[in-house]
Amino acid sequence: MKKIFCAVFLIFSSAFLFAERPLVHDIQARPGNGTKMIISWKVPQNTEPEILALYLYRTSKQVTSYEQIKDLDPIAELEADRVSYTDTLEDLSDYYYTVISRTTTGTYDVILRSFNTTVTGVHLIAKKSSSDNSKKAEPEITYPDGTLRRTPLPTLGILEGINAEPLVSNKAASDVSALTKGSSKVSKTPLLTPYIFEEDQVSPDGGDDYLLFEILKTSFVTRKYAETIDKIKQLVGTNINEQTRNRAYFYLGEAQYFNFDYDEAVKSFVRVQQIYPTLSKKWLEDSLDRL
Repeated sequence: MKKIFCAVFLIFSSAFLFAERPLVHDIQARPGNGTKMIISWKVPQNTEPEILALYLYRTSKQVTSYEQIKDLDPIAELEADRVSYTDTLEDLSDYYYTVISRTTTGTYDVILRSFNTTVTGVHLIAKKSSSDNSKKAEPEITYPDGTLRRTPLPTLGILEGINAEPLVSNKAASDVSALTKGSSKVSKTPLLTPYIFEEDQVSPDGGDDYLLFEILKTSFVTRKYAETIDKIKQLVGTNINEQTRNRAYFYLGEAQYFNFDYDEAVKSFVRVQQIYPTLSKKWLEDSLDRL
């Protein structure tokens, strides 16, 4: 019985220590627009020792031990909570990426493939030759009311399985409920025109704005509003900057509005009402009219 207890204790102790190690995980690298390479990872929470900064390395060979990079200079030193970085490359060679944590006790030099170092080499996407005159160029496609241009960017696909934070506080939800009581009128006015912020109308080089742009381009502009809702909920559950998060919540409200889920749309617009007062008021009033 004592042996069984010791074995169980060791198993749970090992699992706890593993979960608390200052080791980033789920590292991925994807080619972006032009010369950009986008690297992303996840950062553990409440580690022991505490993570103070992250070092990102780029190598031409796969890294299997810290000895291979200990004498190299990192291409970037990042904040402890950063979960992505956009690298700029000048050739089409294969590269590998590794993220190492600097902690309160020094460099945490553990290397685990597919955790904090990429397993396969990644390279930029070569541009297709324009010498083939036998194919007619596609006519330029324009979208009304300032929607996004058509841009052949790859999908990152790194957001699956990330839980989004609650959309609004209990107080905000209560305030919204008070606003909607007794409002049973069905509006016969046309739906509002989709709105896209100026900074999201052109493909960014990378980072949080790129993740939001991808959702808008692949789902929102193509009127896949249910898909847009799911993707934005996943996005706002990640560690993105505040400006991108605010715009994402506004787009979430728009997608819910066009998906005829006006109650949820109101909650989303209330969340960013102080950030975009004039714009939010317009969408709030129209959503309330349709409840």
